[in-house]
Amino acid sequence: MDSGFEKIMAELQTKWGEIDRKQREEESCECARKKAEWDALPEEERQRILAHQEQEKQQLEHKRIEWEKRQIEKRREIQIMEWQRRGITPRFYDATWENWIAETPEQKYAFKKVKLAWEDNLFIVGENGTGKTHLAMCLVKDGATYCLLPELFRSVREDFDNEQKTIDKYGNCALLILDEIGRQKGSDFERNLLFEIIDKRWSNLLPTTLIGNIGQIEFSNLCGTAILDRLRPLEIEFNWGSRRG
Repeated sequence: MDSGFEKIMAELQTKWGEIDRKQREEESCECARKKAEWDALPEEERQRILAHQEQEKQQLEHKRIEWEKRQIEKRREIQIMEWQRRGITPRFYDATWENWIAETPEQKYAFKKVKLAWEDNLFIVGENGTGKTHLAMCLVKDGATYCLLPELFRSVREDFDNEQKTIDKYGNCALLILDEIGRQKGSDFERNLLFEIIDKRWSNLLPTTLIGNIGQIEFSNLCGTAILDRLRPLEIEFNWGSRRG
């Protein structure tokens, strides 16, 4: 039985070899025929054909480049829409970890600690222009949600029906960054709303980063001790001059 099978396989291999040989012969003949036709053309006609082929090649290359540009633009538009949804403004579309230059030991320390925002609650304090928001936007591009605290309060005041929706949105996101703390009025409404958001995050073991130009004592006096008691954040000081300009 094995011998019969081997015989059949040998016959098939012979047939396949013959078919392959004939195909190669036909292809060779076709190539020779086309070459002969090409050689028989006048030089002027050959140059015309070559020029036409080169033009078509360039047109195809141009279309490919334009298509790639459109794809890049579409991806950028989708990316920007997602950034805007999470609070990134046009000024920081080009902000990256790489182009925030840390020159001093204090800046290198701050840079390193801000990257830990996914693991720890942070309290970032510093004067205007020290680069706090730039690094915050880098975190947002990595998936965090960013909000200006005064705007959060304003949005709820304008529509109190959305209060619980706002609490759920900011209470459940993976990493919340609240900027411009200290610019609020310190009213009972603001303290209670902020406490509910932070308390929900504390219950869900989710990290929060607060950013402003006031220290923790001033923040505690403004918003109450309960919020800081839940966060117990690592304070990072941006104690250098403005980096703008």
